Amino acid sequence: MAEYQTSIKTRKALIRATGELAAERGFNAVSIRAIATRARQNIGSIHYHFGTKQKLFAAVVEEVSQRWRDGRLESALSSLDLSRRDDQACALAAVIRRQADLLFDPQAPEWHCRVLYQLMQSPDALNETFRDAVAEPELRQIEVLIRAIAPHLNDAEVQIHLYVLIAPLLLHADYRKALLRKMGTDTYAREYIDNLVAVCIDQALRQFGLK
Repeated sequence: MAEYQTSIKTRKALIRATGELAAERGFNAVSIRAIATRARQNIGSIHYHFGTKQKLFAAVVEEVSQRWRDGRLESALSSLDLSRRDDQACALAAVIRRQADLLFDPQAPEWHCRVLYQLMQSPDALNETFRDAVAEPELRQIEVLIRAIAPHLNDAEVQIHLYVLIAPLLLHADYRKALLRKMGTDTYAREYIDNLVAVCIDQALRQFGLK
């Protein structure tokens, strides 16, 4: 049992170290040696637990993606009738609140958010894995919602509204360190995130003429 627990701890340490380094540098700039040094493990432990660096990277992506897959947006909106204006307003609010809850979950490691950013910038198999498992299903569901609210919009206009909807949250996640430094604090206060979400919801409802 003790050996099993040690093995689990080693795996977690390697995933955490890799995630932190990828968040700082991007996956392409992360070496096996740097991972081992950050995790305080020997290089052989990486090969023993994961086989290859790419499989370790895939484990990092899996960890980051899991929270998003556990509560899919489609499921969160399944009880709403998107042909009704009241439910459309509720759906917009739910999309924004859910994004904020996932991006600023105090229980999640800070590097999770930055890894998301790095994944979206990396045109390789890791990007494809994350895009297929998380990003595309999420964005498609938001597109469905926007088309239900404003069926007159063309494809380009739908894309614009989609990214305007979630951009303030992504900005606060991607540029966390710079914004927090400007604010003179180490972390976003719960009240600040609540206010950010309220402003985003208010702007979205006004944009689409919803109450």
